[in-house]
Amino acid sequence: MDVAIIDYYANHGMSFLHRASTLPKIAFAVLSIASVVLTSDLYLLLGIYISLAALVIWSRLPIMRILSIAAYPAIFALIFAVASWNGSWVRAGVIIMKALTAALTMVILIVTTPYPDIFVSIRPVLPKIIAEALVMTYRSIFILLELMNNLVKALRVRGGLTRRRYVSNVVNFSTGIGLLLIRGLDLSEKFYGVMTVRGYGGKISAAERKGKPGINDICIALIGLLIFAAGLVIRFGTGMRDISIFVLVFSVLIFFVSVITVPHLRT
Repeated sequence: MDVAIIDYYANHGMSFLHRASTLPKIAFAVLSIASVVLTSDLYLLLGIYISLAALVIWSRLPIMRILSIAAYPAIFALIFAVASWNGSWVRAGVIIMKALTAALTMVILIVTTPYPDIFVSIRPVLPKIIAEALVMTYRSIFILLELMNNLVKALRVRGGLTRRRYVSNVVNFSTGIGLLLIRGLDLSEKFYGVMTVRGYGGKISAAERKGKPGINDICIALIGLLIFAAGLVIRFGTGMRDISIFVLVFSVLIFFVSVITVPHLRT
């Protein structure tokens, strides 16, 4: 997964979802995931997933790349579905679609919201040390990815990673990971020293964006509410399970309208 490209999408997007405030987008993500947790209806899960895919198109993001990023949890969901197989394809589909839909919801949040805005919004509900650790961890990811990339290149150039030599490849890569760990600890100490010199005193300041709720905030919050309401109605409503089929059909129509309306964003 390319973390750098996710950060690029979050900071350079120009869609209505990028312009929305952080709290409504977090509320949208929480409501959508709550609906996914509540329901066990395959049609509704498919409908929510397709609706989120349409939202990706309207967010002016490359649809195939975003869906591929959000598809990673499906690997573990597939393993779990196979391990708990009881002969029902519907149950297996529900397990996989729950993972895919929840993952796509979170990916939409992180590719449309810069990470400092997310951390600033959740800081009031987290202990101070955890909030600061999350910020530092995210910043360190890019450094560690660069070190890992350099390690793999060095091993290939020096013959440490070659075809059909799986045992030696594992041994060489394990040794490289050990060196990478030592290098990472050394960099963390230098990083802390640099921050201390520049005035770090246990708090990383980040400016919170304030303003009145706009149409973009209302739209994304309303989408989250509609998704959550559909989950509630189908989960607890008497004789309401057939509605999920209409939700799926409506979601498919929205998706195709989105594809036709914004054809240049389908890549």
